[in-house]
Amino acid sequence: MPKLTKKSKLGKYLMGKGYTQTEFMKVTNLGRQTAGKIFNDSNYIPSGSTMKKVINLLKELDPKVKIEDFFNF
Repeated sequence: MPKLTKKSKLGKYLMGKGYTQTEFMKVTNLGRQTAGKIFNDSNYIPSGSTMKKVINLLKELDPKVKIEDFFNF
């Protein structure tokens, strides 16, 4: 199993924008386990449907941001 870091790039970014994991879950309609992976596991690659929810939120926060800034494909 890959080693977890303290926060993922996306987790750090969202926290910097004032989002807690709980608020992120509400806005994206994602489950606790998925939100936890997004916030804490820098090796996590979300499914297509999860990625779409994350992208929608990111585009609201900053239209210039790219999903590739946060996930290693």
